[in-house]
Amino acid sequence: MADDLAGLKAFHGHLGPYAVAGFRLGRYALRRLQAEAYFGLETDVWCPEAPPPSCFLDGIQVSTGCTLGKRNVRHHLAEEVRAAFKNRHTGEVLVLRLRPEAIQRAVEQMQAHNDVAGARLIQSMTDEELLEEIAEA
Repeated sequence: MADDLAGLKAFHGHLGPYAVAGFRLGRYALRRLQAEAYFGLETDVWCPEAPPPSCFLDGIQVSTGCTLGKRNVRHHLAEEVRAAFKNRHTGEVLVLRLRPEAIQRAVEQMQAHNDVAGARLIQSMTDEELLEEIAEA
């Protein structure tokens, strides 16, 4: 995952908890839906419009290949950070959200130390600690 995160850092400019969390959710969705990156998936992302929570969008774009330019990622304003992923070939939809306690711990690390500390905490979490599948967007 370290090489992949280098790509995220190059795209986003730094590694923070929300960008890494978006990256992790996107990768999880690709595996879970058995979808192809770039053109086999589309996603709707709900999050605030300002950093750091909006950095979640960049993580999803890098990990899935869904981009604003291809119009296969859409942003919706919301307080909660979550995303719906659709396999374009099968029609299967997966809705994921960050566990509030996980992102809160990472934000506390970021505030106490720096962005990298928050990102490292997100990296160290298991999928079960970081995210949960929910029934609908």
